[in-house]
Amino acid sequence: MTYTDRLDLIIRRTQWLLRQIAERDVALAKAREETQRLKLQIDNQSLEIEELNNKIKIIKLARSFESGEDTTALKRKINEYIREIDNSIALLND
Repeated sequence: MTYTDRLDLIIRRTQWLLRQIAERDVALAKAREETQRLKLQIDNQSLEIEELNNKIKIIKLARSFESGEDTTALKRKINEYIREIDNSIALLND
């Protein structure tokens, strides 16, 4: 193999490696975008779960009113919900 042949081989291999790097960079960028999208989806679903849990608490509280549960226990639950609402408002204001 001549010097020119070896040099051509090195150039072709270098070009191939550069194409491989470019392809991997594109794949990495796509993976990062997908990761970001999935993180947003998780955040949205977490908020939805929290909202549903709050609805469940409200339904339980409404049912306890219907069943005539002890009023002091109901007052405690209402105060607990008010504190949670106040905390949520404070977090939103930050």
